[in-house]
Amino acid sequence: MSRSKTFARPRVDFTLASVVLSKTQWLIPVFLACLVAVKPSQTLGQTPASTGQFRITEKSADSLRTSILTGTDSVLVGGTLTLTDPRLVTVTDDGKTNLVFTASECFYDQDKKTIRSPGELSLSTGDGQMQLKGVGFSGNLAGPTLSVFGSVEARLDKKNRLPFGQAQQKTDAPSGEPELVQITSRQFELEPGQALFSGSVLVKDADGILSSDSISVGMRANDWEVQKISAAGSVALQAEQIKTTSEQADYDLLSGLIVLKGNPNWTMSERSGRANLLMIHRDSQTVNAEGDVYMKLPAGAKGEGGFLDFKGRKNEPLKAVEGRFLEIYSNIFLFQSPTEDNIGFARYIGAVRVTRGDGQLQCSFLNVRLVKSGAESVNAEIGVKLAQGGDQLTAQTATYDLGQKTIQLRGEPKWKLGAQSGEARLVELSPDNGVFRASGRVKMQLPQPKGDARFLLPAKTEPSGKPLLIVCDLFEYRQADETKGLDSATFTGNVVLSGDEGLRVLAQNVVAGTNPEGVGLVSLDAFGDLDVSTTGENAMRYVADRLVYSTADETMRLTGKPSVEIRTRLEGAEVVALGQAAIYNFGTGLLRLTGDPVLKTAEGELRGREVVFDQQTKRLKAIGRWKMTLNPKTIAKMLEGSQKQGEMRTGTR
Repeated sequence: MSRSKTFARPRVDFTLASVVLSKTQWLIPVFLACLVAVKPSQTLGQTPASTGQFRITEKSADSLRTSILTGTDSVLVGGTLTLTDPRLVTVTDDGKTNLVFTASECFYDQDKKTIRSPGELSLSTGDGQMQLKGVGFSGNLAGPTLSVFGSVEARLDKKNRLPFGQAQQKTDAPSGEPELVQITSRQFELEPGQALFSGSVLVKDADGILSSDSISVGMRANDWEVQKISAAGSVALQAEQIKTTSEQADYDLLSGLIVLKGNPNWTMSERSGRANLLMIHRDSQTVNAEGDVYMKLPAGAKGEGGFLDFKGRKNEPLKAVEGRFLEIYSNIFLFQSPTEDNIGFARYIGAVRVTRGDGQLQCSFLNVRLVKSGAESVNAEIGVKLAQGGDQLTAQTATYDLGQKTIQLRGEPKWKLGAQSGEARLVELSPDNGVFRASGRVKMQLPQPKGDARFLLPAKTEPSGKPLLIVCDLFEYRQADETKGLDSATFTGNVVLSGDEGLRVLAQNVVAGTNPEGVGLVSLDAFGDLDVSTTGENAMRYVADRLVYSTADETMRLTGKPSVEIRTRLEGAEVVALGQAAIYNFGTGLLRLTGDPVLKTAEGELRGREVVFDQQTKRLKAIGRWKMTLNPKTIAKMLEGSQKQGEMRTGTR
């Protein structure tokens, strides 16, 4: 008993399988019909030379069926019988007719047990589901073998039950209307264990077209059940917008596996690909490509291409990637079509590289999670490297959530974006919103501030060009909502900023605003246990609750309760300035202390409603009810100086 197997109708979006498998089903009845053709192994009766009706019955060599050859008239000439209206019927041991063969005429050699004719012939299965016709044939009944020399045409009704349960039923077709598959070739050959269509083989049905140089069928020895179907030479499968080409295609019916070899290529609309080997499993609707896998997708493809937009909306306008295809390279590609009940996937394994324009993703494993509506998420693992222009992100894993439109990097993520670089435990990007967030032991390098932004550094210190170092718990960079707005950078939690010149800033929160065009610092707001210090020449220390810097009014403001404390050294002596606020104007160079200000020097103290220090002239003044207190040493030194000046004036008289 032959094996029965029913295939579900392949889905349209199961690209390669739907093309290949729908074209293989027509082969089964064709080859079965030919395989059970006339093949008697011994003659049961010898017909004398005469005219009149002819009938001979022979058992096949494998004893599995009986062949009955008849003719309305026969003429014996030189050991060859010429049969008129020849008809051959093969019957199984249980009496079932499985093949009917007719021809316009037939020459039968009784000694060699061969049949031949230059005329037309036709074959039909017992149930009429398959018909084949051609012109010119020869065969050996003892073999058995059969060759058809030209104009081979076969027709198959897919709606009827195919042998071995391979038929598919189209639910959208009208009841009773046949679904025909048409096969044409120049030649057809049948021999034990194999049947072959050759010479410009073409298969057509409502689903598409299959063409190749030849199509062969391998069969099981005992019952001649079809085991394997192979197409060889310029194999092309076309269904709607889907096309697959290769040099060879093998279909194993038992496993349901199709293997395409010899530079297999596939295209579907704007998508295409190639590999050294392509395997398609029909039952599970999976595709496996191996060896030098290359795929080409439209530029706007989400899924695999989502990582390449990590720089955000302002860095590269959409028009900049228009017309650029997404290209994917890997060693292995696996595809599982999604269903209503199960998640699908597209997996790239080994030396994965995704490129589009100047954007590139490298990793060892890339998995796209698929649902019926499309890609849901993308996960890259092991040695992940994202690059776009001069910007770069690296990590051990990266996940792109298409629903949330976020990218998460884990496993020692590091980045280099423009002039800044850093590392953290977790990095999250929202490209559409222009947000970059790093958390957990954040360590960063920032470029040295320029111009007025160097207010924290010693006045006479020349910049070294080395970056500033910053450590914090959380860093967030957010692009401006509007073109003319400011980008913002926020550092939160135990913020420590240090520079090569000895700069050190301690705070709980630092918020900076930058100009996206000139990449310059526009504003700075540092607060929470603020402690700023510098070393070297003119070393200073700022202790306050808050520091606010703005280019809008060209000022830097320190505020604190009960007071701001500024410490520095002047000519080897310590100078301390206290007040509720310290305001420095970059335009005038004036430093003003307000809120009960006190200036303490080695000589004494200066108080007033406001204390002003002119950095350009090095002059100090107090405004409003000022008070100066000098220490005894300063007074003694002043008196001594006055006495010496008096003596000098007396001596000159």
